[in-house]
Amino acid sequence: MNHWGLGPNPDALSGAEPARTGHYDVNGTSIYAEVRGAGPAVLLISAVCEDAEVFRAVAERLTGFTVVTYDHRGTSRSGRENWPACGASQHAGDAAELLRVLDLHDVTVFGSGTGGIVGMELAIRNPELVRAALLYEPGYFGLTDDGRRLQDVVCRTVDNHLASSPEDWAGAAAVLGQASAEYTGNVSRGFFEPPPGKQWYTERRDLNAEAFVKNDIRLGAEMPDEDAVANCPVDLRIASGTAGRAVFHDVATVLASTRGTMLDVVPGSGHSFHYDPDAMANYIRERALHPATGH
Repeated sequence: MNHWGLGPNPDALSGAEPARTGHYDVNGTSIYAEVRGAGPAVLLISAVCEDAEVFRAVAERLTGFTVVTYDHRGTSRSGRENWPACGASQHAGDAAELLRVLDLHDVTVFGSGTGGIVGMELAIRNPELVRAALLYEPGYFGLTDDGRRLQDVVCRTVDNHLASSPEDWAGAAAVLGQASAEYTGNVSRGFFEPPPGKQWYTERRDLNAEAFVKNDIRLGAEMPDEDAVANCPVDLRIASGTAGRAVFHDVATVLASTRGTMLDVVPGSGHSFHYDPDAMANYIRERALHPATGH
């Protein structure tokens, strides 16, 4: 059982080498991190409402690498100083300082959802630390008309719920998912509903629902610096899955166009790529071992 009383991650590998865990002083707060394995460094950045445990199964599969996962500021076992006011730049600063504290350089970064926004900021601001940044469906909703409308629906839905049920973070996350599913025209499955057998991930998310409502949603309104994206010296890869929502794919396509590169397309994967840890680990391994020569 973990510290919240939930059962183990259903995708964790039996007999996997235990992580080296610690709390690290980072930019005025304490960041909880886990380090596994040895070899070239990989940093996995979850959405800012998720924590290290969500990517545990992926980290365990990335043998041959030094893999770092962590809890964002304001989430789970990390501190809450200057939170939730922090945006992507501060989260990126935390990630950069964590890498320095761990003495890791030439790192391959993988970021998903709002973690992709943090990963983009990390690569742009700290190219001396980052060798490659793999950004899977980063949630820059402001890049498309559909994304902006969805962002508006999300914010109004959450505000209305919290006005009648203050501090009901899990409830706000639930109505957000329902409203998002209705907006995208697919109510047969909730916007964040996991595949069969993966309900653990929903339970984990609900325990971090305050971070989802207070911080994750807000990052979706941030916009990338297009000149910085186009000229970043880091190997940037923008990726999207074929089984996800069109709004995420369209945002990723626009961002890849800004960068001037082809979109990495991952067959069969949805927005929550970690539901398929084998595919996610294989994608990261392939890109980490075969960097681009230019863009």
